[in-house]
Amino acid sequence: MNRFKTSSLKTKGTIGNFEDVIPLEFHEFDLPNKLHCILLRDKRIPMINLMIGYNVGSKDEIKNKKGIAHLFEHLMFQGSENVKKNGHFSQLMKLGGTCNAFTMQDATVYFDIAPSNELETVLWLESDRMNSLDLSEENLTNQKKVVIEEKKQRFENAPYGSLINKIFENVFENSAYESPVIGFEEDINSFTVKEALEFHENYYSPGNSVLILTGDIDLNQSKKLISKYFSGIKKSNKFKRNENLISVIRENKRIEVYDNIKLPMLCIAYQLPKAGSPEEYSMEYFTEIIANNKSSRLYKKLVYEKKLVRSISAEKIMLKDAGILFFNAQINPDTDIRLIEKEILDAVNDIVTNGCSDEEFGTIKNQLEFQNTVKYLKMLNISINTVFKYLYFKDISGVSNEIHKYMSVTKNDMMNSVKEFLTERNRIILTYLPMNLKK
Repeated sequence: MNRFKTSSLKTKGTIGNFEDVIPLEFHEFDLPNKLHCILLRDKRIPMINLMIGYNVGSKDEIKNKKGIAHLFEHLMFQGSENVKKNGHFSQLMKLGGTCNAFTMQDATVYFDIAPSNELETVLWLESDRMNSLDLSEENLTNQKKVVIEEKKQRFENAPYGSLINKIFENVFENSAYESPVIGFEEDINSFTVKEALEFHENYYSPGNSVLILTGDIDLNQSKKLISKYFSGIKKSNKFKRNENLISVIRENKRIEVYDNIKLPMLCIAYQLPKAGSPEEYSMEYFTEIIANNKSSRLYKKLVYEKKLVRSISAEKIMLKDAGILFFNAQINPDTDIRLIEKEILDAVNDIVTNGCSDEEFGTIKNQLEFQNTVKYLKMLNISINTVFKYLYFKDISGVSNEIHKYMSVTKNDMMNSVKEFLTERNRIILTYLPMNLKK
């Protein structure tokens, strides 16, 4: 048996009740089949959280097979060698627990939460579906219908539903991030049982995944049980992972979308560097100062004072190979959209030119310290942060120093990031308009 590799995280909050040092000691080891395992003991409540992160997402899909990664997330709940259809859900519910999963561009992640005395059952459930699925024609056909219906509800028939897909399509044109995670209906319908079996054999393998177990556990016993249920899974990674080439936005681009909506919406999107870059932390200050709370600059000016917009926000999405920052404003009737665009761009330029006060910056700094302390009170948050640190960087030390990266950002760091990646770069301007305005 391999020895534990131990790393630790110590966070010290200075707000409210978070003054005590909270040690988070991770224990890492590899199974002979290359499954990387990360354990964290937390005995505050008698629960465990098992998370399996697979290093496969929509960016790994090939042409004419867009949506397979997300469809496969659904198939993973349709039964395995020893578990009946929907048995994973029902077993967890009987144990007093829950489970879920999500697919994104870079990864597919599954998690189970259950009482700590049911650890062995949870490990068995996850190992069974990693090892073998019940991929029948009936299950595949059924889940194709489910995914296509989800696509219609979330993206095609919802107000502004295509927004995030339009952003990715244009910000990451000709890259592996261009296509929507949920895929295209024609591609989804073309997926065969044979292709599903190959997808599971290639991507759902120990060497292409990470197991994270947190909660009320005994470390040595947990390691024995993980080895018992996962060591026997023998698969080889047969896929070829192509490089995801990200091209800069070559020119400012305007796009109009007519939708079944009442209020127009303006989105201004920029490309950022990848996750783990300094901009991941410096731009967090910017988004909070500029638009992301009711005391932020644009919210106060455009919602409260001038009453030009119903809402406004600035969102940052950091992926393995690149990032996005976009403003999103829902505009009140009879308001000139170009005026809102100018207000947003002027506010961005003002940050570059004049920065912000020590008080304004300090308020956000305290807020970020609070948020990055509080999130470690939940096992699920710890596991999600850890799974992405490992899948992106093969290194979880970033979990231990993330709060320090936020706290070390200066006003000049923020101003320089905004200048380099917003005011000196091209952008995508996406406008949603009511259908009745279409000429």
